[in-house]
Amino acid sequence: MAENRNLDNVNSFKEFISLYKEEVYNKLISYFPASGPEEFNKMARLYTERKGQYRRASYILLWNRLYGGKDDDAILPAAAQQASEDYFLMHDDWMDGNTVRRNGPAAHVLFGDRYAITAGSMVHAIAWRIAKDSASKLKAPNSDKYFDKFYDMMIVTHQGQYLDVRLTREIRDITKFTKEDYFKSIHAKSAYYSVYGPMQCGAIIASVDDSTIDSIKEYGIPAGNAFQIKDDILDCTSDEKTLGKSIGNDVRDGVKTIILWHAVQDASQEQLGKLKAIYMKDRAAKTEEEVAWVLSLFNELKSVQKAQEDADELADNAIDTFKRLSTSIPESKLKGIAMESIGYAAKRNK
Repeated sequence: MAENRNLDNVNSFKEFISLYKEEVYNKLISYFPASGPEEFNKMARLYTERKGQYRRASYILLWNRLYGGKDDDAILPAAAQQASEDYFLMHDDWMDGNTVRRNGPAAHVLFGDRYAITAGSMVHAIAWRIAKDSASKLKAPNSDKYFDKFYDMMIVTHQGQYLDVRLTREIRDITKFTKEDYFKSIHAKSAYYSVYGPMQCGAIIASVDDSTIDSIKEYGIPAGNAFQIKDDILDCTSDEKTLGKSIGNDVRDGVKTIILWHAVQDASQEQLGKLKAIYMKDRAAKTEEEVAWVLSLFNELKSVQKAQEDADELADNAIDTFKRLSTSIPESKLKGIAMESIGYAAKRNK
């Protein structure tokens, strides 16, 4: 078996991601079919060929190494994780009305709804094939543990999407949603799927005991919640070129974010009335002037700043918990990168 990749020139989580990205990409793209209608196969490859950030896939690789695992055991599971992300985003962009993804037109914009959804579904099938092959290459009981964890992540993520849609569509009155509603809706996609689930997969591949695997969620949940809050912030404050996707969509789509919650608490009666009226409208009925007014109000009320403080507090809590739970892991560059990757969720710019 090949040696683990050299970390001499790797000093950050971003550099760790870059060390493996092409290898994981090449493994993933090799699973796309060479037969069948090429125009459709090309549609399915769209998001994969544009290449995402590979953050979730890299958590698998990093936590596998953190617990003494071998890179070659984790490359294929990392590819399965990335395939699932590429699939989810094709469907999410259509549901959320995002028109830009990874610095290009969204799949449904290029191909239309039906083709984009069908293409995304094929990537979904590819993800499961890679997950099956990943499990078959692991020794028992890790093979079943890994596959069961991947399956559970997928199920909970779909349930989380339902909760997200329900909170957006059914609770139209912005004064009626709570912080608890928000964190319940983001747990699946942001804490489990995006952070501690991939970490747990990596630890499983490295043959870590069940109690340690379970403890990962103690720092993964606050890190994942920080990740989503930062995502909400970037949707309000970044730009399309930097983010690689549409911005302002949470306001257009009526998504209930922690930023909105802060604004509801601090707005004057006049501001709250206007804000409530805008959020009661369907996406198509909102004007760009109304969206711009909401974003400006978020800044005026310091709602974005307060959300960033929430994210920072969660990230700090996650790092402290990681330190407490990882005393058995010797201090090393790798452990430092792992700790930095936890805080990265709240500090990233894309």
